[in-house]
Amino acid sequence: PNKHQSAVTCLQSNSRFVVTSSDDGTVKLWDVKTGDFIRNLVALDSGGSGGVVWRIRANDTKLVCAVGSRNGTEETKLMVLDFDVEGACVKCS
Repeated sequence: PNKHQSAVTCLQSNSRFVVTSSDDGTVKLWDVKTGDFIRNLVALDSGGSGGVVWRIRANDTKLVCAVGSRNGTEETKLMVLDFDVEGACVKCS
């Protein structure tokens, strides 16, 4: 029930996770050891009706997604998800 509904456009992995993006407008997180689905990281409102996640790049704390559409339903953009627990707080002196 958690599989992608269309072609996988990109994937990235590390020792713990696999992240996949798809023509269905979703980015999914999987357990690399068990293959179990963990959760959706992105689900475009226009997914399934033209919204596509073309490419993804990730490190330990950030995920960057190149998003667009095949029919104008989704604006072309980069989405940045920041999972840093401590946040991006910079002190200025």
